[in-house]
Amino acid sequence: MSTSTSQDVAGKNDALDAYYGQFTSDKEKEALGLPLRLVAAWSRNDAAGIAEVFTEDGIMILPGDVFKKGRDEVLAFMAAAFAGPFKGTGVTGRPVDVRFVADDVALIRTHGGILAPGETEIAPELAVRSTWVTVKRNGKWQLAAYQNSPRGEGATLRW
Repeated sequence: MSTSTSQDVAGKNDALDAYYGQFTSDKEKEALGLPLRLVAAWSRNDAAGIAEVFTEDGIMILPGDVFKKGRDEVLAFMAAAFAGPFKGTGVTGRPVDVRFVADDVALIRTHGGILAPGETEIAPELAVRSTWVTVKRNGKWQLAAYQNSPRGEGATLRW
């Protein structure tokens, strides 16, 4: 069994404070816990954990004409991705906007991207801007829709 030292706890709190940035209300932090759950599941390459972040009918839209609807499709896509091109990868990001359109609906925008195996910095071609439509159901924030697009040096505009 591992034990946490006060330094470990302080380090985790510092990392969370840095993640939350300007979004310091309890409500904002609660909603922003959802991206953290997805990042944690991805770090384990846990397709089921990622699918569970979504609502039953949640939507995932990614570059490359990827459109998945529902947990089953998200699960199948992520399982194949972790067995192939995403094997050993991680994701990271930070919130840049949080808006509550209702007490149980938040729109979150993040900047982040995929971390290649063993990397701690996002390569420019793997940087994304993401939009998260989140809903609170049965006391838990879930992802109703997620979409990302390339940003920075890796971004391309196609008409």
